[in-house]
Amino acid sequence: MTLFTGDDDLPSEQETTVTRDAMSLQTAWLRSFLAVADRGGFGTATHTLHLSQSRVSAHIAALEHALGVSLFDRKARPIRTTPAGELFYGHAQAALQELQRAVDAARSTQDQFVAHLTVASYPSVSSTYLPALLQVLKSDYPGLTVELWEGTAATLEEAVATGVVDIAFRPTLPKMREPTLCHRTIWREDIVAVMRDSDPLATEPMIGIDDILSRPLIGNPAGSEEEGGGFDLRHMLGECESKADIAYLTDHPATLIALVRSAFGIGVINQLAVQTTPIDGLAVRRIKSPTAHRDVALFWTRRRSSNAAVCAFLHAQEHAPLPAGVRPLHAEA
Repeated sequence: MTLFTGDDDLPSEQETTVTRDAMSLQTAWLRSFLAVADRGGFGTATHTLHLSQSRVSAHIAALEHALGVSLFDRKARPIRTTPAGELFYGHAQAALQELQRAVDAARSTQDQFVAHLTVASYPSVSSTYLPALLQVLKSDYPGLTVELWEGTAATLEEAVATGVVDIAFRPTLPKMREPTLCHRTIWREDIVAVMRDSDPLATEPMIGIDDILSRPLIGNPAGSEEEGGGFDLRHMLGECESKADIAYLTDHPATLIALVRSAFGIGVINQLAVQTTPIDGLAVRRIKSPTAHRDVALFWTRRRSSNAAVCAFLHAQEHAPLPAGVRPLHAEA
């Protein structure tokens, strides 16, 4: 039997070396490298990887030794990749993504679907909707394990765009800046005003913009206007936003409710967030504004559109009951 038809069929010494070099690299090293590059430091990467800083440092040292180059400029603050690290980044990311696609493809042939998914969310969705969805997911795909990740609108966008999470719940506004993301709009919910029962405005069935502007306001999330701080409040007020007295901004619905209860102002927050904390002694009223609502969607990267675990989650979401008080929407892009 003829094995080779000529010298050109023989693997060269260079090809053998390249294959050996590539096979010596561990995927854990690549994951640590990408996390440090994305997060700008060894310490911050530990939160993404759930590893100790010493283990992450060891992974990077082993990778640099195997490659024979330095991947990070450790004197820079925050730490940044060297020219070699910049070149290696794209290849490492593509290699891990291709390997994951191979794993998903192989597992998809099994009768018992097995996969892992990281889902990002924010507190009101996590407490009012996600448990019901996960029940549907567990029933339909018992072999799919889910890791949960929580954040704000800004951190959720970064997490899904950089691949830290596979799919994320997030309001459609402020708009995502990453053009490679796909999304499915799920529901619309009201932005409401929360006040003490003794407040004269509590006697009204709805609250006008002028009433809102006459009081100190408490909104969410925290952060500067550039970071999206108080976005729902600002969006609801529209052109009148510059007249508002925004007293406090917070990421936590319970804090907003506590500030309202202590007479620091009127709270302006999404309807689902109100359902996550006791509101005894308080009144919740709709607001007379064409923009007093928010749309909530699922976001994922285009490269994950064919991922079996992401597809399973999207399928389960279609069959999960929506939270009380929202209006269903459905649009994919």
